[in-house]
Amino acid sequence: MKIVVADAPSLKYSVDAIACLVEEGVFEITKGGILLKAMDPSQISMISFSMPKETFLEYSVEEERKVGLDIEQLSSVLSRGVRGEKAELGVEDGRFVIRFVGEKKKRTFKIPILDIGEGMQKEPKIEFKNYVKITADAFKEVLKDAKLVSSHIRLSLGANEFVAEVKGDSGDVRAEFEKDSAQIAELKSTVEAKATFPLQYLDDITKASPGSEVITLYIDTDRPLKVEYKILGAEVKYYLAPRIESE
Repeated sequence: MKIVVADAPSLKYSVDAIACLVEEGVFEITKGGILLKAMDPSQISMISFSMPKETFLEYSVEEERKVGLDIEQLSSVLSRGVRGEKAELGVEDGRFVIRFVGEKKKRTFKIPILDIGEGMQKEPKIEFKNYVKITADAFKEVLKDAKLVSSHIRLSLGANEFVAEVKGDSGDVRAEFEKDSAQIAELKSTVEAKATFPLQYLDDITKASPGSEVITLYIDTDRPLKVEYKILGAEVKYYLAPRIESE
């Protein structure tokens, strides 16, 4: 197995999308790319991560395998890659190998492969009817505003607008985006939808999203939120359980 990333730091940014939620995970190294699906320790959220083989400078996998890793350790090692270096991934002597290759120099790290079960959780089978595509920067600003007054945020979609609002002991915050606003790339709502979610999880989920990218939020009333975005060739999907509120 030999997998090469052209720009070493980009791999760290992609893995950060996993590290925000998951402490340990099983990567499935397939002939089509690298996959991971895992629940966070609290079982409130889930991530589905994929990097297709086209993302890599070189991708040679003769035999598909599963590799369990400590995600924080993996992220820490990847942070040692610098611009201008390639990152080579492999398995040697029962350990996962990360080799940074620059001009006339190499640095090699070997980290333990963990036995953490089969991995690959199943994604929820939910057919979403409503979604909004909003710029990452705009949504992150909404979350910053919301955290000033509460620990939860209510997201709602109507035919012509996306609304995020919080109500707390120290005040209320409400952000409204019309369908044709500059921050909204697309909005589709067949029925009015609304649900409430923990702010800290949404902050963690969107932290790795590039500001210029579009985040897609799939919202149905009192059902899990689905969040999608791309980061340097990787595709990430998150599912977050709602807080069921009594009227």
